[in-house]
Amino acid sequence: MNKSIPTLNESKVLVEIEKFIISMSYESYTEPGFKDGLMEFIPQFKAIYKSHLKYAQGIETFHFLMKAIDEMLNGQPISAVRHLTHRQIALLLEHLREGKLNIALEIIQLKAQEKRNQRSLREYLQKLTQHYAKLLFIRIDLSIELKHQHAVDIEQFNAYLRTFINRVQNQDTCFKGLQGYAWALEHGAQKGYHCHLLLIYDGHKHQKDFGMAIQVGQCWSEITANKGYYFISNSPEYKEQFQKKGKLGIGMIHRNKPEQIQNAINAAMYLVNPEKDNQHLRARIKDIRSFGKGQYKINKRRKVKAE
Repeated sequence: MNKSIPTLNESKVLVEIEKFIISMSYESYTEPGFKDGLMEFIPQFKAIYKSHLKYAQGIETFHFLMKAIDEMLNGQPISAVRHLTHRQIALLLEHLREGKLNIALEIIQLKAQEKRNQRSLREYLQKLTQHYAKLLFIRIDLSIELKHQHAVDIEQFNAYLRTFINRVQNQDTCFKGLQGYAWALEHGAQKGYHCHLLLIYDGHKHQKDFGMAIQVGQCWSEITANKGYYFISNSPEYKEQFQKKGKLGIGMIHRNKPEQIQNAINAAMYLVNPEKDNQHLRARIKDIRSFGKGQYKINKRRKVKAE
């Protein structure tokens, strides 16, 4: 990787490049704007590009354009893009049109996968809430502080997340008494790489959701060497907003209160909402997962206590 621009934020660069490609494909193409974008983003992409990563179609389209331009320039500086001929521009626009189709197909596939994840998560939560008399639902978002994002690429973020999820699965420290969990890895323009997390504790063993959530957040801070940022949905102020609307789906959820269960499931669906825009990963390492949840195995679960 070219280290000449060490402070580049991989997450932000990829989002901006995809935005540029989509803008040129669908919205506001002009030849000067096209050339300016290429001159701005080609050096940035070369600085962060890694051949072993798999990129989203918008990024792959840009990568293809970059290679074609390198051939056209034949060693000239990037500023020579201003002098590309009409024929060369026409060739680049043909590549752009081909990329547009691939981007559209990718969006269809992503939405279909989210719908499958949504069905899987709904079924999982229905089983849990039917089995236990009460469960403590905690929602927390895990990300990287903006000032540190340039130092945390997709590989580093995934390493942090794998360590964190491993602690969840092993029920270490603040994860004792955990009866279920689900998580979704996303990539946003503002948050960069981030994870939406749902933790479901045994309601007979844990009652203080905000305190538990703080401990979970501190675990994330420790794993990320204090580069991490976390947002807790279980704060009293945040919960009160939803309580007033009758839509509170976190905190203590009782099996004998169907409206609580429905609210909890509805709230959890945010993790796998196919209607969310522009939250997909623009870069992936081999075998990376963007969604996961616990398994429901009845023989491993404690017997239900009376309500």
